Amino acid sequence: MKTSSSRVMAAAVIITLLLTLCPRVASGATVTVMVGPNCLCFMPSSVTIHPGDTVKWTWSSTGHSSTSGTPGHPSGTWDSGILAQGAMFTHTFNTAGSFPYYCTPHGACCNMVGTVTVSNATPTPTPPPPPPGPGTAIVADFNNNSHPDFVPRNAGTRQTAIWFLNNNVFVSAAFGPTLPVGWGLRGAADFNSDSHPDYGLFNSATRQTAIWYLSGPTFIGSALGPTLPSGWALVATADFNGNGKPDYVLYNAATRQTAIWYLNNNVFVSAAFGPTLPAGWSLRGVADFNGDGHPDYALFNSATRQTAIWYLSGPTFIRGALGPTSPSGWALVATKDFNGNGKPDYVLYNAGTRQTAIWYLNNNVFVSAAFGPTISAGWSLVGP
Repeated sequence: MKTSSSRVMAAAVIITLLLTLCPRVASGATVTVMVGPNCLCFMPSSVTIHPGDTVKWTWSSTGHSSTSGTPGHPSGTWDSGILAQGAMFTHTFNTAGSFPYYCTPHGACCNMVGTVTVSNATPTPTPPPPPPGPGTAIVADFNNNSHPDFVPRNAGTRQTAIWFLNNNVFVSAAFGPTLPVGWGLRGAADFNSDSHPDYGLFNSATRQTAIWYLSGPTFIGSALGPTLPSGWALVATADFNGNGKPDYVLYNAATRQTAIWYLNNNVFVSAAFGPTLPAGWSLRGVADFNGDGHPDYALFNSATRQTAIWYLSGPTFIRGALGPTSPSGWALVATKDFNGNGKPDYVLYNAGTRQTAIWYLNNNVFVSAAFGPTISAGWSLVGP
């Protein structure tokens, strides 16, 4: 993996992107609230912002409004009117106070209400909630040879690399783009339908998402994605509604709730709540384990090292089954089909030795295992 003029040019493009991103998040935050995401509710129903910030309501279903005041008593500060799925409405709050609002058709009957609190107080800086568990690996087929590849990350330089594999065997490697400070890599999927996986990025401080479009390991462009509500983090990407377009999987560390945000490339379309994870368990992969055409959750308990498969139909939990238990020192970090038999396998990682392993599965049943490559010193298969 040697430095070349093309990589220098790519680095310049990345630095330029970072400089363009920063002003967009420094001039007043925008908080997204979903309207009717598979329920008669606003998600989240209560947000706290500061003067100059904007709330953006996005309609996940048809026939709702965002109207300031209380049911039957509009205050006149704002009124979106009754809008359809996919609509957006924004309001910028310039003064401190508490601003209740409601949906005109469903406020009185169904308690579809919300509150925006605008505070002048400077909040005490607190670290954002971490993603579930110590980290997940990014695995995707970057050279279109039907074999998944690893994406190691260097925490010191924020450089990424693509390790091309044939099943569990290392073939070659290339540098990928360097991530901007504050941004973490949370998924790899083909967002723009050009047959090349792209990076899904998340900024835990601003809750902004971004898509970095790649051709193999080469950065070719970028676009901002939707901003997540307070308390939520982007943790995975997968196609949950079978339309060929990757979606976001969100996680709320305080409530352990998951949610699916359906996207069209980088554009938010609608949302639905997913299942709530049990205490002690974290989401480490999304793949179709039972071959029903619907992605499932692969869970890992870092205390017991037990794994489990939660079978889903879209965002709906159907049932669960225990999977194999990993050895001491090893963690489940990703899921992908490595031996090409149409059944997802586990990627295990030992952070102490940097060793990888592939556990071949038949649904939730362990079949066999093989060591994968050992990640280079200074690099890790998992990252923030």
